[in-house]
Amino acid sequence: MDLEAPWAAIPCWSGRARRWAHATVPQAYLRHYDSRVRPVMPHNPVSLKSLVAVAEARASFADHRTGRDCRPTNDQLAQMTGLSVRTVQRASTALRLLGVATEVMRGRLRTRAERFASWRVGDNGRGWASVWALHDCRIQTLSPHPAGSLVNQKHSPQSVLTTLTRRHSAGSSAATRRTSPDVRGLALANKWIRNQQSPPWARRYHTGTPWARLLSQPAQHGWTPRDINTLIQDWIGTGHWVPDSPHKPIGLLGAMLAAHGDLRQRPSAYDEAREQEEFNQARARVAAQLAAREPNRQARQAGRAALAGPGRQAAQQVLDDIRERARLRRYRGGTR
Repeated sequence: MDLEAPWAAIPCWSGRARRWAHATVPQAYLRHYDSRVRPVMPHNPVSLKSLVAVAEARASFADHRTGRDCRPTNDQLAQMTGLSVRTVQRASTALRLLGVATEVMRGRLRTRAERFASWRVGDNGRGWASVWALHDCRIQTLSPHPAGSLVNQKHSPQSVLTTLTRRHSAGSSAATRRTSPDVRGLALANKWIRNQQSPPWARRYHTGTPWARLLSQPAQHGWTPRDINTLIQDWIGTGHWVPDSPHKPIGLLGAMLAAHGDLRQRPSAYDEAREQEEFNQARARVAAQLAAREPNRQARQAGRAALAGPGRQAAQQVLDDIRERARLRRYRGGTR
């Protein structure tokens, strides 16, 4: 695929397919599986053997220089590895969580017009496969900050904070009152973190309360979890990089909302309108078929009745007379 922006900020593999499948992937599995994959997929484990088999099959479809343009279907990978499609899906998710693969473009079903265009060129597929980039492990262990410094830090006495000028509260044990989260923002946040299409880092917090304040304004404009996920996909599609585990996920989503601008323009409004139009057209087509069913039935009954009517009998009698006269002529001509 000739796409430049989606590949921005995505690394390449440093070796070739075999080194990535048999060295990079196993090392990432041994180092980060328990901390990166197991908490997200506690009931869907993936063995190292299955992961390497899927990685080797997937690497055969990627560009040998960069590891990009990897676009196999799950059925193709299952046929090559001998594993089930569900195991292939779990292995692909594990590769993404381990930081050795990035899903650049998510697969989707083709629209009606796209299916017709594909059928005209002999392609009977009903969807587009996801586009992946295979690369070295993104998860890097940083060295700790030096404990000491060559420069002695001296603080001014005026900069030292004290509690002498602090305003006294009502009591020694009085605590600050937390503001209650916005109801609509909290409802949108809870729906978003429970949505299956939401990224894993959306469920870093057990509840939607940390997201409620950020999503209060979008909720007032009727945003849905699909709008938030579409916003994230648009952010990735315009060349930005979203890590699998952001350091500050709330700040990252806030930057996406700030870049979006007008919250009255919902990201998925166009797709929902298109789907609603297709649904209305399908309902109208079915209604027209149901409305034409009764006239067609009456026409069939009239045709069956005409087969036994007097007109057909008269026509049959005329045909019998013609055949009899033709037979008599042949008989008389043969006796002469």
